[in-house]
Amino acid sequence: MTNGNDAPDDMQPPSWQMPTRRSAVWFWLRSRLLMVLRACRNLIDPQVRRWSPSGELEDAPILAQVRTPLWASERENEFMLVAGKVQNLRIAARRFQATVVPAGKCLSFWQQLGRPVARRGFVLGREVREGCVVPMLGGGICQISNALATCAQRAGFELVEQHAHSARVGYTGDHVDATVFWNYVDLRIRAPMTWRLELTLGATDLVLTIRAEAAPLPAPTSRGMAATAIPGVVMRSCMSCDETSCFRHQPQAGGQRGRTAWLLDAWTPEFAQYLLTQGIDADRLLPMPPRRFVALLSTPTNSVANDWESLPQSHETRVFHMRWASLRRSFWQRRWAQHAGKRQASVVDGQRWLAQAYARQLRPEHTHLLIDQGLLPHLQRCGALGGRSYDVLASALPMDEIQRRLDMARQCGRKSVAASATLKDFRAGSALLTSEIDAMSGARRIITAHGEVAEHWRERAGLDVQRLPWVLPEMPCCEKTTTGMKESPPLVVFPASALARKGVYELAQAMRGLRCRLCVLGSPSRDSTLWQGLEVEHASYASDWIARAHVVVLPAHVEHAPRAALMAVAAGVPVIATPACGLQGLTVVTIVPAGNEAALRVALQRALAEFGGVTGGHGDDLPNGQSIAVPASP
Repeated sequence: MTNGNDAPDDMQPPSWQMPTRRSAVWFWLRSRLLMVLRACRNLIDPQVRRWSPSGELEDAPILAQVRTPLWASERENEFMLVAGKVQNLRIAARRFQATVVPAGKCLSFWQQLGRPVARRGFVLGREVREGCVVPMLGGGICQISNALATCAQRAGFELVEQHAHSARVGYTGDHVDATVFWNYVDLRIRAPMTWRLELTLGATDLVLTIRAEAAPLPAPTSRGMAATAIPGVVMRSCMSCDETSCFRHQPQAGGQRGRTAWLLDAWTPEFAQYLLTQGIDADRLLPMPPRRFVALLSTPTNSVANDWESLPQSHETRVFHMRWASLRRSFWQRRWAQHAGKRQASVVDGQRWLAQAYARQLRPEHTHLLIDQGLLPHLQRCGALGGRSYDVLASALPMDEIQRRLDMARQCGRKSVAASATLKDFRAGSALLTSEIDAMSGARRIITAHGEVAEHWRERAGLDVQRLPWVLPEMPCCEKTTTGMKESPPLVVFPASALARKGVYELAQAMRGLRCRLCVLGSPSRDSTLWQGLEVEHASYASDWIARAHVVVLPAHVEHAPRAALMAVAAGVPVIATPACGLQGLTVVTIVPAGNEAALRVALQRALAEFGGVTGGHGDDLPNGQSIAVPASP
């Protein structure tokens, strides 16, 4: 009978009898007969069915809640069994989370969960059998049945069927002992009102909650095949027992411990430098290196994945490459790269496929994770984060905040800005947004180099944030030319595609009337009226734009990878950017509010004044690194 709780191994000889092969064979034969009989009864029992998850009653009052520890054992030789138990709980929890049971209907533990077999991901865990803790496939899921029975009793529900363990399992207070064994030892619960079951796994605890609109019943009831645990019998474990003559005896394993796994995606030099300080023993889960793909298939998302392989490794390090998930993502993103409204959705799809592939590769011994932010909500939804601590490599604001800012830009901007399709081309579903916030809130630490991202999670969410310094690229001497040697009139460089979310409409309005030229490095705009009255040229990122630039301007509403702006900072070229670019604190960067044409124009006038790029008067020069705060234009 599976057991999810840790108990002492010491016991007095009179209270324990050594199991024999004859008793094991008899148990196997008897259990198979009982399984067949229960399966036949279930076929004709209309009460036995699996209930689907639902959003119903998610805001209903809490009738009862139980919290139990996941990692209670401190014995190193039992670590793998405890880790296996937590892995089994991760899989089982997905079948119970958000389950809504109608009034008067019965919740059957096994009908809801199904049989715990290896093909579903269940592994060896802790099971109580004949007074011993033995390794068993699916072992440990009794922690759910114990918590469920306890919670139901506290809520006043009827325990239609409930069984106790054959040995004491260390319960205290009013905790109900409810063991289960496929399929004839079941736990069944019924209530006169519709109720909702919520089951989540944190880093250290399992939390089970029952919600309902009605008030809790006055007193719990139980009937059926209830049993009483044998008093005074304490379990011993096959992993630490010295009974070498027992047929179940296993040689004691050496000390085992949890491992760390890195779940990585897009490479950045800031994250690479951080990982160099985190040791070399962690397992690495990576996208497929592009050198193994045909060049036609490579995409910006995975084209730098093999840079992770340059990080040092130890002989214990295991590296897993997600070949098929990476190949599928490459095809999908290339297909939708030029379709407005679908490109970002294809990115999210690719992150989901990669996260699901990573989740399948995680092992029970992976107790701590270091995760790329884009994978996080998908790992949360598939239950891979339960029972684990994790840190997040964050390079972006959460999706709900990004969407809020784009919506604000549409509402507050000019008509041409509001009409731009790029401000409304993608909106994630509410379930994905909630999963991202929940997962980020459960992180042990957020690691980021982006100033705005760090401020958001530290100040607005109260999380532990580690801010990394930006890594400036090495610039050739020829690109560090003095501004006095550059062309006239002065050149303003816009280091992004001409999209509304990058601030092109605000930049076009701010530049009108100034004596200067504009160079756009990214894709041109489809709006033929955008640059009217301005001298505009287009160039690639591989051109000599840094040597020619007098000032680089990036007034973005959303910008998480300002690599070109960082190149300008490294070359000593003045940069005007919004807080959304995350460049706060760099010496040659002037920060202006996003969407504020007046503030952007003032900053441009001051930056271009010494090059004769101003038609009228201008204010005093603003020291580098400071911000310009101008009231928002109506």
